[in-house]
Amino acid sequence: MSVLDPAFFYKLIDIMMSQGGDYADCYFEEDDLVAATVENNRIKSIKSGRDQGVHLRLIKGDKTFSAVASDLSHHNLEQLAQGMLFDSVETGSRILPMGGIFVLDSLTPIILDNQKNVLNNLIETSRQMFASSSSIIQVSMNYFESKKQIRLVNSLGQVREDARRYERYTVAAIASEGSVVQTAYEGPGLTGNDSVFKSFPIEPIAQSVAQRAVKMLSADPAPSGKMPVILMGVAGGTMIHEACGHGFEADFIYKDTSIFAGKQGQEVASPLVTVIDDATLPHLFGSYSVDDEGVDASSTVMINKGVLKDYLTDRLSAKLLDLPLSGNGRRESYQSKPVPRMSNTFIENGDESPDAIIDSVSDGLLVKRMGGGQVNITNGDFIFEVMEGYRIKNGKIDKPIRGASLIGNGPQVLWDIDRVGNDKVFIPGICGKYDSVPVGDAQPTIRIKELTIGGQGS
Repeated sequence: MSVLDPAFFYKLIDIMMSQGGDYADCYFEEDDLVAATVENNRIKSIKSGRDQGVHLRLIKGDKTFSAVASDLSHHNLEQLAQGMLFDSVETGSRILPMGGIFVLDSLTPIILDNQKNVLNNLIETSRQMFASSSSIIQVSMNYFESKKQIRLVNSLGQVREDARRYERYTVAAIASEGSVVQTAYEGPGLTGNDSVFKSFPIEPIAQSVAQRAVKMLSADPAPSGKMPVILMGVAGGTMIHEACGHGFEADFIYKDTSIFAGKQGQEVASPLVTVIDDATLPHLFGSYSVDDEGVDASSTVMINKGVLKDYLTDRLSAKLLDLPLSGNGRRESYQSKPVPRMSNTFIENGDESPDAIIDSVSDGLLVKRMGGGQVNITNGDFIFEVMEGYRIKNGKIDKPIRGASLIGNGPQVLWDIDRVGNDKVFIPGICGKYDSVPVGDAQPTIRIKELTIGGQGS
């Protein structure tokens, strides 16, 4: 790790604080990246490189003043520190990339050598997916590895460091038959030194993706209207993350743009619902030991048996709202300022079996895989695609359906959860609030007593 001396960071902090401020920090980051894409049995792109830089930050009242640099010369950093408040009164923020924006270079032969097995594995798996069915018309795979080291020095006299390794691959297939086109997708990932391919072997996952895309070609058109919906544990926590989770992030609470603002201690969900955010869980995609402000990672119970307990904070929002630090100040890179972000967010297990929950529905929809969607963070209204769904008839899983979407309101869903299973499953993902950070989301199998289904059938 090519780091600057903490003593020099303290000099920068003294320069920033001399301009008047409540808190200042210097964040250094070095990130070794490898990314590859295989499409239709061919390598489409390979990129690698090292990115490093510094983010200087001064907090004054409710404003944050920032400057970033990839030119790490002492003279350049001192100039940035001295000009933190210059020409930034109106915006409260100043981002100055110095020394050029980092661009990933073409993969060098040495790195290509190290990744040869990965690439060959992706290509061979792609071929197997095409061979599994003539209906498969496109296969795409991505591989990503990041080895990131950070150091943060702040005006509280703290020096914090963290080393993080992220590894993930994604597999997507498109199947076609006549005018019907269906897609399927999986994207396992982890943190730590274990291999993602060892923990999540790609061959069975890829075959499952291909089979699912083909199977959905013969699915019935989705029904439309209101009915009970069961979200299976393997669907992951997309619903809780997107439709509800962002409302617990304290910057939205401070701005009073969250429906959960001012509701600590109040009932906001069914008593069966406990929602937790936990960055300390080992190896999950959203885990870390310290956040990007040097605060220890923690487990935060946001909802306990239906009652709102805590929000997710960074240093600024915790100060403004007089809340404890939860260790959720996160940023995509040194070029971003930290804001409150989820880590691994989940609905805690209940005590029912998934089979018993399915058996409780006489006519409804079973969702096994979620797709993309849209959410209004201010009120929680959402629409999500269903990638893999089935009709439930008389407590039994019936025919697969396609073209379904879930339409509803996240806070209302929390109230409408009336059965909770014991099988939560974490799904890795990338959260795109302002910028992108790795997260994990999970839920057990849950029954929502009624949701609006957008579909083509009846």
